[in-house]
Amino acid sequence: MNLESLFRKAESAGFLDGGSRFLQQRIQGALGSSGAGAILRGSWLGHPVHPVLVSLPIGAWVGATVFDLAFRDHVGARRLIGLGLLATPPTLVTGWADWSERDTRQRRVGLIHAEANAIGITAMLASYLRRRHGTDARAVVTSTAGLLAIGVGGALGGHLTYAMGAGVDGVREGPGSDSRLAPVG
Repeated sequence: MNLESLFRKAESAGFLDGGSRFLQQRIQGALGSSGAGAILRGSWLGHPVHPVLVSLPIGAWVGATVFDLAFRDHVGARRLIGLGLLATPPTLVTGWADWSERDTRQRRVGLIHAEANAIGITAMLASYLRRRHGTDARAVVTSTAGLLAIGVGGALGGHLTYAMGAGVDGVREGPGSDSRLAPVG
């Protein structure tokens, strides 16, 4: 089974639809017409904010794994895991605001994306807490497993954007033409 078929299965996970509609209504109701939703979705930036924000927790957690496995610097790894955890709430809020505006198939994939990330975040938190009095192999394995779950979530997020077009409906310009460039040589 290839990744594309797994992505298609996520798109067709109709059993998620009832809970998805319920959650979508609650999020949209909470955001209301106050303008908070538009701000969280990036109206001020011209594109979604969520993809920008995900770089901090993911980067911190990749760095923590490098510190653990390559440098054996477990204090630095714990600090990076903590930084990633601190960056998680705004990342989650903007992601849910975006998700609430998606179509049914995109929301299905988005829920599975969120679940994979929730598993990863929970593993990072567990590793962080375990490291309070020193780092052992279980703490390193837990954060490494968390990063793998975040990777699965990232793959689903990429599929949402690049294959399903989530969040690209307001793009103002397409790719530019290379024909304006002078020939080389």
